[in-house]
Amino acid sequence: MKRSTELTLRTWILVVAYLALIFGVSSIPQSPLSHTCLKVSDKLAHLAEYAGFGLLLTVAFRSTIRRIPRWVLMVVVVLIGAAVGALDETYQLTVPGRERELLDWVADVTGVLVGTGVAMALSSWMTSRAAAAGTAAERRRPDASEPRQDGR
Repeated sequence: MKRSTELTLRTWILVVAYLALIFGVSSIPQSPLSHTCLKVSDKLAHLAEYAGFGLLLTVAFRSTIRRIPRWVLMVVVVLIGAAVGALDETYQLTVPGRERELLDWVADVTGVLVGTGVAMALSSWMTSRAAAAGTAAERRRPDASEPRQDGR
C-alpha cells in the first residue's frame, strides 16, 4: 500500500474511532444532580469534544481530496459536524438522564468551527514553513553557472 494511501486510511480510522468515542460518552446515563451543577462546563465539554472532531475531519478530508478550496472544505466539515451533533443530541433522548438541548448542539457546531479553523491554520503554517525552508535551501545551493570554489 502506498504511504499516502496508508496515511489517508489512518486519518479516516481516527475519525470513525472519534465518532465512536462521542457516541460512547453520550451513552453514559447521568443523574439529575449533574444537570444542575455542570451546565456551563457541559457546553465547554461539547465545544472541546467537537473541536477535536472538526480537526480530525478536516485533516481526513485534506488527506483525501488535496485540491479542495478551503471554504468548500469548511462548509462540508461544518455540515457534517452539525449533522453528527444533531444525531448525537437525538440519540441522547434514548439514554436515561440525558436530554436533547439546542445549546448543546450550538456548542457542538461551534466546536467543529474551532477545530476546522485550527486544522486550517496549522496547515497554512506548515505550508509556509515548508516553503520558507525550500527557499532557504535554494539560497544555500550554489548556482551551476557560478564557478565553484575549488576551481572546477
